[in-house]
Amino acid sequence: MTATQPSAAWHIQQRPAAMTRRYDFASYSETRTFLDQLAALSERTGYHPNLNFARNHVSVSINADGETLGDVEYTFAAEADHLAQR
Repeated sequence: MTATQPSAAWHIQQRPAAMTRRYDFASYSETRTFLDQLAALSERTGYHPNLNFARNHVSVSINADGETLGDVEYTFAAEADHLAQR
């Protein structure tokens, strides 16, 4: 994984172009911290993925803004991976 390359844990779909990943956490506090970090990332980048969450996990769905996934989507996914590792 590089700065713009998300981890292999992302499920990439071709039609429609999208990618999804589930992040698991040990506690609700960790889940909440990650959600807050994702919110800040979204505000900073102007990109807002679909989020679903429960007590100990967050599922992130990123849909392409066009026919294929591009740098914006891959960079957001890679940055989300980085946040989850903190």
